Amino acid sequence: MSLNNRLYTVNIFITMLMKRLITLLFLFFMLTGLFAQNSRSENRSSNHNRIHRNDGIQSGWLKVDNDESLGSNVPASGNENVSYNSTSEGIYVIISSGINIVKLYALTGQLISNGDLTQGHYFTPTRRGIYFLKINNRTYKVICK
Repeated sequence: MSLNNRLYTVNIFITMLMKRLITLLFLFFMLTGLFAQNSRSENRSSNHNRIHRNDGIQSGWLKVDNDESLGSNVPASGNENVSYNSTSEGIYVIISSGINIVKLYALTGQLISNGDLTQGHYFTPTRRGIYFLKINNRTYKVICK
């Protein structure tokens, strides 16, 4: 084999090796970013006037003490004793009586929060987006801005 052929072969080998290294680095950084994004805490709150208790956790729903108005609550049609409200922090569900099966789904269909909720104010943190809130057998579209 001549010297030119050997150099050509080494050059091709180095090029292939560099392409594979770049591909592996790209995949490593993508996976690292994905895991870092999933491990971030969703415990964000810009309103410090609300007091959150930890005694009402039911699969993602926090029971909250809240004397102030939550803004415009939307009555859940067909569920007279339930209303809900979305904010930039998450979704509030207000139950005046009874036991209600409440589930929150992402737009992709992934179950985010669920629970058999009794009388009180409940909160689950969300990001901006469209969600489906299922209360007993009725489903409502909720937009968090």
